[in-house]
This record gives sequence, C-alpha cells and structure tokens, in this order.
Amino acid sequence: MATILTNTTFSTTYRDDFKDSDNYHRILFNSGKALQARELTQMQTFLQSQISRFGNNIFKEGAVVKPGGANLNQKYEFIKLNTSATGNALDADTSVYIGQIYTGATSTIKVKVLDVVPAVGSDPATLYVQYISSTGATGGANTLRMTSGENMTGAGTALNKTLTVSSDASLTPHTGVGILATLKSGIYYARGNFVFTEDQSKIISKYSDNVNTDIGYKSIEDIVTVSDDTGLFDNQGAVPDTSSPGADRYRIRLTIAERNELTADENFIHVATVKEGSIYNAILTNDAYNIPNQVIATRIKENSGRGNTIKT
Repeated sequence: MATILTNTTFSTTYRDDFKDSDNYHRILFNSGKALQARELTQMQTFLQSQISRFGNNIFKEGAVVKPGGANLNQKYEFIKLNTSATGNALDADTSVYIGQIYTGATSTIKVKVLDVVPAVGSDPATLYVQYISSTGATGGANTLRMTSGENMTGAGTALNKTLTVSSDASLTPHTGVGILATLKSGIYYARGNFVFTEDQSKIISKYSDNVNTDIGYKSIEDIVTVSDDTGLFDNQGAVPDTSSPGADRYRIRLTIAERNELTADENFIHVATVKEGSIYNAILTNDAYNIPNQVIATRIKENSGRGNTIKT
C-alpha cells in the first residue's frame, strides 16, 4: 500500500535538504565527484519550486487549468436487494456483476447492471441498473420496474446467480432513482503542480433525485514504491526485472468527493455546487486566476495597445 506523504517524508526518507534561504538554484555536477541520490531529488525540488512560485502567482489553489466539466445523471435507477436469504448474498468481488443482464422472474423486465453498492448501515445492498427491455411485461400506464420480492436471474450471463428485490416495508421504495455525478477529465492546479485527472463518477444521492451538496476533488499525496507497483522495476523484457527495483514516485491524485466527506485538514477542490438535484454553478477557467481580469486587460493594452476589457 502506498505511503501517505507527511511534512517530513522528503527530508527524512529521501534526504532532500532544500531550503529557500540557501539561495541555491542549480546543482553543478563535475567529474571526479560521486553522484548523490539526494542531489537528484533536490534537483527536481529546485525546478518544482520555480514552477510553484510562478503558478501560485497566477493560479488559485484548485484552479481549473483545463476544464473537464461536471454533469449529473438524475435518473440513476436503483434496485434495493434482499441479501439475507440463503444463496442471495453478494459475492465479495462486486465487480463481477457489472455489465451483467438480469431478468425479473415476475415482471420479465431485463436490466443491465451498471454499479453495485454493498450494504452500509441501514442501507441495503443496492444495484444501479439500466432498464433495457420490458417485452412481455404488463404495467398499464405505470412505468415498468422490477417488483418487490421478485427474483432476478442472470441466466445466460457470465454470472449465473439469482438476486432478489427487497420486500422489506421499512426500505420502501424498493426501486427508484438516485443521482450519479461525473467529473470529466481535466487539469487542475493543486499543491503547486498541474495535476491531470481522468473521468470519475460518484453517487451523490443513493435513493433520491433531490440533493444539496458541493462536489469536487479530494487531493491525496503519497509515495509509491515497487511494493505497490511492479511497473517501477526495470522492465527490459516480457516481465519486470525484480532484481532491479526503480526509484520511488511522489504521486498526487485527485479523487471525486463531496465537501462534507472531508475533514478540516484535508484539501478540497471545489468544482460544482448542486442544489435540489441540479448543478447550480460550476467553477470556470475565468475563476482560476489570482490576478484580476482587469489587471490582465490593462497589461494587454500596455503591451499591444488593443482593448481594455476582458469578457468573462
């Protein structure tokens, strides 16, 4: 498991003794002198300190450098499960259900499993699905959905197992919609670095399409070694050369989160505010800069003689 970064990790583990007060700006290698590992690490620190100083002058912490955008699936269909009956317990590896097609024994409705959330507290194990067929089902004017207590069979799929819709009266409704938030791939200014993040999704409301929350990223800094990632071994052949371990890596990850999930000492990058189940506002590139737009406009006019305003 990767090691969480602390204030002393670089200085104690990697002997990085960089200090601003030394006023060193280059490490000058010379013949006849042995290369020190700490010098290689500190050389990166010199360069990163310059990037961070410039970045801090231009960008706010958490600034959107390359926006990805946020969107909501406000009709993320759920099915609450009864996993207490014999044979109905979910497999420990819930990923085996993803993409599987299940058919309701009573309703004959077919669904494709998109996500599985194990039981937490009073919330039962829950499937999130896409309804793909209602051929043969009857429901009059009502929206066709799985019925309480019915069995769903995965016959013909990679996972041939019966799942049962909850019939517990205290857990109604047993089917309905929640909200899935997705933050698209982008680049954010975080911890003095320009950090890339891939598309990420998170259920922000399990059983309702009405929620108020802030969504964004939690910043996680850690150290990755060959114990965590075999890709850090010397890879000269078909398999890693485990006799030749590579250097450790300092990693920054931005993981999708809600503001109320973080503690006071954790770093939250706000991307969008959700009110009553809809995106109320989202952070734009224009919100990213420490320098006011009018200052930038004035500088442009001084340099080129064109314009004195910037549209936002």
